[in-house]
Amino acid sequence: MSDKNSELDTLDAGTMEFMKWLANKDTNSENTLIIVKDYFDNKYVILFDKSILNNVIVAYREGMPYCVTCNTDDCGHVGFAICLKQDYDRDDQAIF
Repeated sequence: MSDKNSELDTLDAGTMEFMKWLANKDTNSENTLIIVKDYFDNKYVILFDKSILNNVIVAYREGMPYCVTCNTDDCGHVGFAICLKQDYDRDDQAIF
């Protein structure tokens, strides 16, 4: 993603964005940078990153998340996906 500068360049940024998304997911707030498009348990998650106006895929490889779009395991998309999986595991359902 060297030519695309996402605002979600750290795990912490992704975690913070997840907290905003979680607080606003019932209201469909425009204040979040991430939209969860689809979640396939232990396979991958498809996100839409508003800061780069593009879909992002985070795949789970042997249980570890890896951002296919950024080609890394430590971007904000991975941070968001980790939190999303923990939330899904806790509730045993995904509601977007």
